[in-house]
Amino acid sequence: MRTFRLCYRLLLLAVGTIVLEAVLLIGKLFLCFAAGWRIRWRNVLVQTWAQMVALIVNMKVHAQGQPPKPPFYLVSNHLSYFDVLAYFTQLHCIFVAKAELASWPFFGFLAKSANTLFIDRANKKDIPRINAQIEKAIHESDGVIVFPESTSSKGSEILPFKSPLLEYAAARQFPVSYATIQYRTGAADLPAHLSVCWWGEMTFAGHFLDLLKLSKIDATITFGPTTVRGDDRKKIAQELWDRLNRQFEPTVNPERDSLAIR
Repeated sequence: MRTFRLCYRLLLLAVGTIVLEAVLLIGKLFLCFAAGWRIRWRNVLVQTWAQMVALIVNMKVHAQGQPPKPPFYLVSNHLSYFDVLAYFTQLHCIFVAKAELASWPFFGFLAKSANTLFIDRANKKDIPRINAQIEKAIHESDGVIVFPESTSSKGSEILPFKSPLLEYAAARQFPVSYATIQYRTGAADLPAHLSVCWWGEMTFAGHFLDLLKLSKIDATITFGPTTVRGDDRKKIAQELWDRLNRQFEPTVNPERDSLAIR
């Protein structure tokens, strides 16, 4: 059953993605001189794609709180490359992601189509370029999501935030929204921190194929009730980290997960 589930999901993902990508490219061609309409077209198509993928993999996204409206700057904890998919179902936005993602099969191609801002995390000189692109995106009334942990984790805690990509928010005293995300899987599946969260030495290909075998995924996004603003990026980062921790729900639950593994 798990192998059959994997095969038909891969087929549906391939067909659906090819169709939506073709429609997206046609729209970009006709709207190449209308930036505002091009962004709206991209947002609608990307959100449709995300909702389609969520349906195919049986992922239900539960949103709590009020999501921000573009233009916005939002930070979140980071558990998996599926975080991007979950947020796309709820928001019109772009992401800042590590440069390696661009070369990944499937997700890399789609990330490029969604105007993802790719950053070389090993090169500090790349930070000003990304901050300039964040400013440009917000000026074009886009929403921007950043994962300031700079890596994904198994969801037992929120890792310390790095502040360099909050430079625009500090310089302009732009309000920063925040949200937390967590996952649960079906009773017969591996617990989410071993199957949905992507961390440690896990390889993308193996992890993605195993993820497609899961019976169900429940993602919960909790949007913070307020925003944070200030003129010091390090203080903004610390305040955001504190607020996320107040509403953080660990994906790892030792008692529940030990029962699921048996």
